[in-house]
Amino acid sequence: MKFKKSHIFLIALISLFMLLGMSAVSAAADGDNIAQDMSIDDISASEDIDNIENDIIDADVLSDEGDGNTEPTNPDEPGTGENGDETGTPTAILSSNETYSFGSNITFDANVTAGGEPISVSAENLKVSYTKAGEDNYTDMNFTLNNESKIIFKFLPQKTLPIGDYIVKIQFLNSTIEGVYYTESETNVTLNITKSDTTINASDVKVSLGNDIIIPLTIKLESNKTLNVNAKNITVVYIIDEENIWEFNVTNGTGGNNVSKNIKLINANFTEVGNYSIVIVFKGTDNCNPSNATITLSILANNTIKVNDTVKVNNSNKTVTIPFSVINTQIVNVTDPETQENTTELKVTNLTVTKDDLKLIISYDNGTENITEEIENFEFTDEDGNYSITFTPELEFNTDFYKVNLTIVYKEGDLSETNKTIGLEAFAEIYIVPVLNETEYQFGEFKFMLVDGNGQPLANCNVTLSGFTFFSFSSSGGVSLTTSKVLTSDEEGYIVFNDTFMHNDVMIGLSNMISSNFTALPAGTYNATFAAKGFFALDNKTEITVNKIEAKIIASNLVDEYGKVIKYVFQLVKADTNEVIKAANVQFVINASNIDAVRNGTTNLTGWYTSPDLNLTAGTYNLTLKSIDSNLICSAVKKTLTLKQRKAVLTASNRTIYYNSGYSAIVKLTDKKTGKAVANAYVMITVYTTSKKYTNFLGKTNKNGKIYLSTPLAVGKHKITFTCVDNNYNASSITRYLTVKKASGKFTAKKVTTYYRSGKNFQIKLTNTKNSKAIYYGNVNIKVYISKNKYYNLTGATDGNGIVKLKINYKPGTYKVVVSSADKGYTAKSITRQIKVTKAPIKMAPTTLKVKKGKYFKVKVTSSKSKKVLSSVKIKVKVYTGKKFKTYTIKTNKKGIASLKIKQKVGKHKVVLTPASTKYYTGKKVTKTIKVTK
Repeated sequence: MKFKKSHIFLIALISLFMLLGMSAVSAAADGDNIAQDMSIDDISASEDIDNIENDIIDADVLSDEGDGNTEPTNPDEPGTGENGDETGTPTAILSSNETYSFGSNITFDANVTAGGEPISVSAENLKVSYTKAGEDNYTDMNFTLNNESKIIFKFLPQKTLPIGDYIVKIQFLNSTIEGVYYTESETNVTLNITKSDTTINASDVKVSLGNDIIIPLTIKLESNKTLNVNAKNITVVYIIDEENIWEFNVTNGTGGNNVSKNIKLINANFTEVGNYSIVIVFKGTDNCNPSNATITLSILANNTIKVNDTVKVNNSNKTVTIPFSVINTQIVNVTDPETQENTTELKVTNLTVTKDDLKLIISYDNGTENITEEIENFEFTDEDGNYSITFTPELEFNTDFYKVNLTIVYKEGDLSETNKTIGLEAFAEIYIVPVLNETEYQFGEFKFMLVDGNGQPLANCNVTLSGFTFFSFSSSGGVSLTTSKVLTSDEEGYIVFNDTFMHNDVMIGLSNMISSNFTALPAGTYNATFAAKGFFALDNKTEITVNKIEAKIIASNLVDEYGKVIKYVFQLVKADTNEVIKAANVQFVINASNIDAVRNGTTNLTGWYTSPDLNLTAGTYNLTLKSIDSNLICSAVKKTLTLKQRKAVLTASNRTIYYNSGYSAIVKLTDKKTGKAVANAYVMITVYTTSKKYTNFLGKTNKNGKIYLSTPLAVGKHKITFTCVDNNYNASSITRYLTVKKASGKFTAKKVTTYYRSGKNFQIKLTNTKNSKAIYYGNVNIKVYISKNKYYNLTGATDGNGIVKLKINYKPGTYKVVVSSADKGYTAKSITRQIKVTKAPIKMAPTTLKVKKGKYFKVKVTSSKSKKVLSSVKIKVKVYTGKKFKTYTIKTNKKGIASLKIKQKVGKHKVVLTPASTKYYTGKKVTKTIKVTK
């Protein structure tokens, strides 16, 4: 910012230091002043400090003469400060008043004596506190005690005392030292903290035109500690003449207020190249005196060296050629000749360069120190303004040392000066020579040799193989994958790797690893990419080939017994060596009359395939074992699996039952080896009705191994044979006898009242009076009287529960029913019961009240009781036209719908629905109005 005020110039010129001295006072009155203290930091602050309110000092930088590491004699008992034995030895503390400038290390003598003789004490025997002079509010102070009995104040990190007068109280606490008890003593000394003078450390800077002006600087105290400074306490002045003074506010290089390391000038609009003398003013604080420093600011032409940031150096000859150019960039004002409007544009000019304009500096770290050397022997080439420099670094590059920096300086010491630092990276070309670039799937290895440019093998050299996915197991047991693998050559220069745990398809490889803990590169030809990093240069794509292998299946016929969970296993191996083949795809085929199954699977890490559980019935099965892996050449193998029948035992007893009142036969099948019941097995039961006539019954055992047979047999003795016919079991047949005795029966039935076409049954039960069991398949005579002398004569047989049902399908009325025996196998007293049938209540409802002329008016008829539709029910329909009507009779179909074709004229018509006959049905009259439309 410019100020054209002569009095400012005079003040600045004549009384600059008076202003600097007053600035601390004026700052104290400013609302934005820094309160009381400034920050001190020997290690320059890295964080931004927007508002510094306290002097901050790093406790670690506080030190005093002497190494401070001597350990004094430890007391037998640490000081307590409590009143001790009055007979203890009195003590005294010898110390002196001290004056220090702000920020200095604060120390006090602390010589403790007893009887005029010094005693050895440690910090644990002492207590130190301080207060401002005139106050009585003491604050305990952390401190250390060095080997010269000097107390060193130890402040909290980055804290120190501001200027002023203080009272320091030093106390010796009651303590036992080397077996002697010493009593408490204390002394007060004064501490005066004075303002510290300051020094600005700043150097001349060079900045290209238009760039930010950043000036490195530190402000040192008398103690040589670095002060943390707020930007408000720094002013930068450039004096042009007595009427032109530029004053700049500042921030740090990143725009913050902590300017302890550097300052950045705000709005510094230097528009011309030149050297400028500027004054940096530190205004001071309550604790620090002001200071100033003058430096030279060189505004250089905005020149730039255009060159690649990194240049490769071939170690075979080390000669490097670097093309470059130097350009000047300016923003110039341009006036449009037509509109006279002023604009700016960027003007770039290629500068002329000579060898004398250049200086080359090479710098590097040789492992022990940083080396900087000027390269004086270089060639300069100018081909029509295209410049290059060529030189040979006199350096021995290797794998640990192959990167150096080159700084190209243009017109050093001139206002056109600029420079650019680039990296030089040396490299040695190496080559990969195939030794074995073909291998067998899962077996063998690939082998290559690494050689240098002279064909000599390179030992212990790392190269990276890529183009595939590589798999491994993590420490947690999971699968890890990478897209490259580092290989190291051996002492003879060979690198070796096999085709396992790598794959060309990441998803297939990962799936294999998860399912089988193994994967391998499939048969085929691939591009393997080898690369090297660092000093060695290698970028090579080489074909590698994985060949299919001859394989064979090792398997045998399997014979076992039904009832076991069977698994069939076979092994896949390399044909010539019998080495196991892992994670290979195989197929297991089983064929028989009752099964035809194909199972695909994978061999495990020992080459075995295990089939799923085979729950097969007894018999012989043909097996076909195949490899379906595209990486193998393998013939299918035929084998058999035979399951023999298990031996079983049939058990049954001779039985005596009443006629059709119990089980005709009970048989049990058990396993001969285990004695356990055999479930779900088939047994043939042959029941003889005469010596030659018989009936076969096929039964299946229940979970208890039993079959229960009920079949009607005449009174008498019957032979029964039991034969196991199950495919899975072999048991000897047995013969037993059943004796059937005539039964004494009893009929039970209830009176039934129902409505016409209800679908209800008249039910009769026949039971054995001896054992209360139902008599099954017993013939029963039923007479249903429709008048006094007329009846329906019916015969039926009871079911397995001794029940016979008569469907009630009679017209409304009351019927007598007489039930009696019709079977020689049992006797029973006849019974008389009643069936009453009433008229069926029905419901009539039109399906719609809107009908087109010539279409059908439909009525749905349902049972009022069961809600079911009724078929073959006649309905009388009266259709009115005014007061006149026509009567129609319609009948329901199987869906309960009766239809009437409407021939009446368009309009509204009353419709009355009633049952056509009240002999069988009863229903409420239904009156509706229908609308006939066109």
